[in-house]
Amino acid sequence: MSLRSFYRLSICATALSLVTSLGACSGPGAAEAYTGPGWYLEKSYLLVLGGPKVFGGPYTYEKCEEERLKLGPETSPDMLCVNHPGKPKKYGLY
Repeated sequence: MSLRSFYRLSICATALSLVTSLGACSGPGAAEAYTGPGWYLEKSYLLVLGGPKVFGGPYTYEKCEEERLKLGPETSPDMLCVNHPGKPKKYGLY
């Protein structure tokens, strides 16, 4: 095996492990987690193609903010309370 093919193999293995680890840690998307109208606790990801991940809901707005603040000062600023009056579409579809 040449050094060049070993280099390609290591890049492919690294990329595959990164994609696998991102998929394993993701929660359900908004369309999959929707169970009724209300406020959902979500974390948005700019680089993950699957869109935002839902961590709770449906809540009232006040309950959603309570749940967000329970996560602590490091995590709560990254979370959003998002109102879904109807079932959201899959991320990226119109």
